Amino acid sequence: MSAVTLLLAFAVVGLGGGLGAVARWAVQTGGARLLASRGLEDGEQLRPWLTFAVNVIACFLLGIVVARLGSATGAAGMAYALLGAGFCGGMSTLSTAALDIVEILRRGDYSIALAYLLLTVGTGMGALWVGLVIAS
Repeated sequence: MSAVTLLLAFAVVGLGGGLGAVARWAVQTGGARLLASRGLEDGEQLRPWLTFAVNVIACFLLGIVVARLGSATGAAGMAYALLGAGFCGGMSTLSTAALDIVEILRRGDYSIALAYLLLTVGTGMGALWVGLVIAS
């Protein structure tokens, strides 16, 4: 890979990551506002489930991207970098999920924290697989 191609790949991944992070923020913020408008005062307890939803969506989309573009080169390879490593990577967030688990544990909801952890990993893997199957 030439230096120019490598720099372009960095830029494409950065652009995709930024767009994915904005998408994650929009879903989390929009979801919290929607819950608040519905009269759910304890939206903070529901916030982890918005993170869960974003992570599952990102895994599903990544499955589609990998199935369609995973071994691509050239322009399609750049599309893979933009969408896979960039957008889906920026949209999903292990760090926020980990923080959510810590916050749930701080409230003393140990069984909920374990369920959240297992559901996040299991459902994310399942969503990735469904995306792979649908796009293949």
